[in-house]
Amino acid sequence: MGSRFNRFLGFVVFLLLVAIIALTAVAVVKNHAVPGVGLERKLERPVDASKGKFGKGVQYNLIGKMWIQLKEGSDKKKSTLIVSPWLEYKEDRTFYEEMDRKHGQIKSIISEFFSARTMDELQAMGDETMKMELTGKINEILVMGKIDKILFNDFQFLVE
Repeated sequence: MGSRFNRFLGFVVFLLLVAIIALTAVAVVKNHAVPGVGLERKLERPVDASKGKFGKGVQYNLIGKMWIQLKEGSDKKKSTLIVSPWLEYKEDRTFYEEMDRKHGQIKSIISEFFSARTMDELQAMGDETMKMELTGKINEILVMGKIDKILFNDFQFLVE
């Protein structure tokens, strides 16, 4: 009885493998599936990421869009900040490479800065004060140069 059952399971596994291979072959032949396509996440990086979008300076724009959970206010409502920061600096390839290496640290500084504050505190702070504080905190970790200012492509509050 055991050997019959094992042969049956072997036959079922064989049929499943044949079905998988056949369906994959049909999908490839009909161009519904292309091997290797869609398996990796592609970042939207411009050809020359140091080219500016705002103002006259050169901008580091590879930080991307960030969703940051803000501290709860007195009204106990949860709020999220959607922000896309850009760092403006004087053109210097070495400094650009340093910022690229410290990309994670820069994101952490930005995230920690906003998550430690409520929506009301950020609105009361004002744009210029906020940007000056963030610029100072980011410049503390940079050695090869300093950013001139921080710019925001997106700056939106979502309230639950």
